[in-house]
Amino acid sequence: MKIDEKTKWNGTYDVIVLGFGGAGGTAARFAADNGAKVLLVDVAPYGHEGGNTRYSAQHVAMAHDKDKITAYYKQLNAPFMMDKDILDVYLNGFIQMPDYFRKYFKIDPFIWSSDYHVGDHLANKKFLCEYPEYQGSETFDFALIHNQDFDAALWQVIRNEVIKRADKIDIWLNSKAKHLIQNSENGEICGVIISRNHKQYYIHAKQGVVLATGGFENNEEMQQDYLHINKLTPLGTLYNNGDGVKMAAEVGAKM
Repeated sequence: MKIDEKTKWNGTYDVIVLGFGGAGGTAARFAADNGAKVLLVDVAPYGHEGGNTRYSAQHVAMAHDKDKITAYYKQLNAPFMMDKDILDVYLNGFIQMPDYFRKYFKIDPFIWSSDYHVGDHLANKKFLCEYPEYQGSETFDFALIHNQDFDAALWQVIRNEVIKRADKIDIWLNSKAKHLIQNSENGEICGVIISRNHKQYYIHAKQGVVLATGGFENNEEMQQDYLHINKLTPLGTLYNNGDGVKMAAEVGAKM
């Protein structure tokens, strides 16, 4: 949806983050740490926010050797091309993940390959990676909050970091983002229309909108359109309905 100078805004923030899962919570936290006033929005009601991060096993992928994990991921991508710069950023994050835990969570991570002991409350794994036969697979590992999984521990840490910044981050739950708003002159995304308590709010974003709304696994029509499946039972949140995909398409994003 495009607007002009006559649009009446109901509120203004520096950054609007759509989706309060792991990605959205992290984006809001770091935007706040860089001085932004943030609005964090999620369609789920209180107690159900968190996206798939909340319901996942809480394993964070990592690796010990950059060259080996790069070789492994090139085999995963084959025969498709992957942008080298994007892959470098992604895999640098793998290598730096233990330091990330220590710096930003103040937690010494539980590293599966070195810290696991029989009796830990962890899902049984014969191999840590999906394709152990691939070159470099031995460097793949998992970082966890502690020696348990499927307990929302990672989600709770991310959520707590957001709550600590309540002076900088406003949270709207049970609130549905409907449309991204574009500047009519240059196409810049400058806000969001949000449905909340049966009212429509035009919220202005001075520095940007972050789409962290998850996938479309709960949208039967999109399952058929994109996956050619007519019956899929998701394992995770019930609130990933493809809203972000639709909003991005409306403003011209390439599907």
